[in-house]
Parts: sequence; structure tokens; C-alpha cells
Amino acid sequence: MSITAIVENDTIKLPAGTHLPDGTQVEVLVSPEPPAPRAKLVTGEFGRRVLIAPPGAPPMTPERVKEMLEDLS
Repeated sequence: MSITAIVENDTIKLPAGTHLPDGTQVEVLVSPEPPAPRAKLVTGEFGRRVLIAPPGAPPMTPERVKEMLEDLS
């Protein structure tokens, strides 16, 4: 199981509704900043698949789109 939590002032805040039984061991991995946004493949108008680039992404060339689609498979 993987849970994204917030760490503030040496306190770990879990999302609402998260339940961990007593005695559960937890491994905490702290990242100084969130991961970079990635492109998303969504279903667009007429059922076509559309690749949506994240803000600040480099221009979408055919080669770059092919690389991203390979990463999704």
C-alpha cells in the first residue's frame, strides 16, 4: 500500500479516512519537492486519445510524443 502524506514540523499528516492498524510498520520517504508533472493521455472529443502536456513542458515534437507514449505502455 502507498499513501501520500504531508510532513510538517516532524508530524506526519495522513489523508482523512486512512486507517493503519496498531503495530503497523511504516516506511517514510521524504522528497524535498513534489515530482515533476507528467503528460497525461486522456480521451478527447469523439473518443480520440489526446496527449496533454504539463505546464512548462517543452514543445511537443513527433519524436518526443513517441517517447512519452512508449513510457505509458
